[in-house]
Amino acid sequence: MSQLNIVKAGAVKTQNIRGLPAEAGQIARIIATEHFFFNVDEIAPGHSPHHWHRHDQYVHDGVKVEYPPEFEEIYYVLSGTGVIQWKTDSGEVKEQSVGPGDTMHMPPGVIEHQLVNNGKENLRIAVVGVPPPKRTPVKPV
Repeated sequence: MSQLNIVKAGAVKTQNIRGLPAEAGQIARIIATEHFFFNVDEIAPGHSPHHWHRHDQYVHDGVKVEYPPEFEEIYYVLSGTGVIQWKTDSGEVKEQSVGPGDTMHMPPGVIEHQLVNNGKENLRIAVVGVPPPKRTPVKPV
């Protein structure tokens, strides 16, 4: 039988947003299982937790990250403001302002997108992704 898992706030180790210094924001990977992940991201004004990207694959810090074709993701804004931007099939950039209580759903195969903190305070979002990407260490060349 499975056991209940309680993650206390002080037990979560944060990490810098990929490729940026700590001042840009922090990602707290709270739970990651073989079925889903749950993060709380805190993004400083002018920054993004993920600049323009698709859910395919990338290599960072010696790890290859590969998203499964059925991957989908949800962002829920806890506090602060931002703008979600996405590209249409023709490459046109669209955007929508978001704030506390707003939810963004990126379905499987979603087009290139990014969320940017365009406010004056930190943007806090809860992030859920299913199924999680595969992470494989890359051997140095």
